[in-house]
Amino acid sequence: MKKLKIGVMDIIMLLAGLCFLVGIRFVFTPCGPKEDGSFMMCHHAGTAITGIAVVLVVLAVLHLLMPSAKTKLGLALASLPIAALAYFIPGKLHPICMMPDMRCHTVMTPGVTVSVIVLAVVYVIDIFVQFKRGE
Repeated sequence: MKKLKIGVMDIIMLLAGLCFLVGIRFVFTPCGPKEDGSFMMCHHAGTAITGIAVVLVVLAVLHLLMPSAKTKLGLALASLPIAALAYFIPGKLHPICMMPDMRCHTVMTPGVTVSVIVLAVVYVIDIFVQFKRGE
């Protein structure tokens, strides 16, 4: 059995995924509940993005635990389109509030966009690192 070596990219991927998860849950959250207790459409978009963030964190943990560079490469390649899916949810694949000054337009969507760009850069760097390691 190969010895587990935790690299810098493993830690960066995990931290980036955790920051995205914490961000969508506590920082760039969608609009809150209405006065009657029901939720607007953007709440469900935020829930879907939270699910994607959890999947990205799980993939980052697997990336951390796998010893093979080829397996890590596969996990990084799988994480890239999943992160892209998070970008397309608010306002594109799932409707958000109609008024442009709502929290989902001014905070959640830009927060998700910036987070996905950061994640994509991290994943692309890791793809190159793992590709070089796997040769």
